[in-house]
Amino acid sequence: MARAIPPIPSRLRDVERAGREIGPSGAASTEDALRDTMTGLGFQPLLERRESGRLTCSLRNCPYRNSVKENREVVCTLHRGITRGILDVLEPSARLVDFVPNDPDIAGCLIEMKGVPPLRDEDAPA
Repeated sequence: MARAIPPIPSRLRDVERAGREIGPSGAASTEDALRDTMTGLGFQPLLERRESGRLTCSLRNCPYRNSVKENREVVCTLHRGITRGILDVLEPSARLVDFVPNDPDIAGCLIEMKGVPPLRDEDAPA
């Protein structure tokens, strides 16, 4: 994909739209869906709730580093689309506030969302 799709605006919109169509599967909450999806993709996510109520997700591994080096715009746009797709399905009123890619060898890409409700006590991991 990184080699086949040029990083031009119209194609990036198509890539993000495709990412948004990848929906969550049976997660109890939006946080669980984000964690499960990003873990399944190999990102080693760390989700944290900010004092502002915003939810942040730090991706501590980039399993697609070689593809990112080849075509960062396409690969990162797909992952942004996947994040937006999870929000579209599970929390339509939530917003993706920021999506900050980082050097794939260092990882640490940051996703920030607004309007994702906190986990209820019965949903929290034991």
